[in-house]
Amino acid sequence: MKIRFVVAGAACLALTGTATAAGPVPPVMNGAPGIAVAGGAHVVAVAKPGGGATQLRLVRDRDRAVLRTRVIPVNVGVPTVTFSGLVEGTWAEGRRLVLASSAYDDQVNTRFVVIDTRTLAPLRTIRLAGTYAFDAVSGDGRRLFVLEYPGGVQSGVRYVVRSVDLRSGKLEPGAIVDRTEPDERMSGIALTRAWSRDGAWAYTLYNGGTSHAFVHALNTRTRVARCIDLPWAGEAQSLLDGVRLAVTPNRVLTLTGQGGAVLARIDTRMFSVRA
Repeated sequence: MKIRFVVAGAACLALTGTATAAGPVPPVMNGAPGIAVAGGAHVVAVAKPGGGATQLRLVRDRDRAVLRTRVIPVNVGVPTVTFSGLVEGTWAEGRRLVLASSAYDDQVNTRFVVIDTRTLAPLRTIRLAGTYAFDAVSGDGRRLFVLEYPGGVQSGVRYVVRSVDLRSGKLEPGAIVDRTEPDERMSGIALTRAWSRDGAWAYTLYNGGTSHAFVHALNTRTRVARCIDLPWAGEAQSLLDGVRLAVTPNRVLTLTGQGGAVLARIDTRMFSVRA
């Protein structure tokens, strides 16, 4: 089924440059504020001088008291999914967290560390050969979704969505693609994200650079993806800076601009767009 526009349509992809001088993916977060976890606290990851180790801190929200610290022998941080600093990576009601190495520190090997957020103890370390970045984690903690950059982050923003079995630590076979448009290549810069109310679907708004904007819809339970094209292309995509995403009870994804105007509504059952 092709994505349907009320206003305009295109295909899903293509950004030839890089997002910033740093590269196409946001760096992991080292330092405050960290990420909210169970028990009214935040986990903060702080890289140790010289690299190669990270100090984890469990900080209580109400008074900023440091409840626990632990040093782990790997350079990781809290995963961010947008350049505006949106952090993710928890499940089990905030009792589990996956930390990630930065794609800019090591493009030969990528590491993810699963920790218990109460004790800060590492439960599992996953090593992947190549350049990967955190994308999402399923609500049941079974799968980690990652963006693979086959040419490294210096080669641009073209990527492949993959999944990792968190029990085995192994990549699952095959890329996750929109099967209605299997030949489309993924590329873009993530602007913001919203989740479906049942926690299954992650909806990520992308700036497509010299192409056009789109929403990548990823079902973290079934490994199904859809690429929803939006009618803003090229420089017109600046309209989407600061946009808020929200999913209504009737499963409509709304894009609301900074002035409060609704820019688009997406029917997440039919994947149709009204702009």
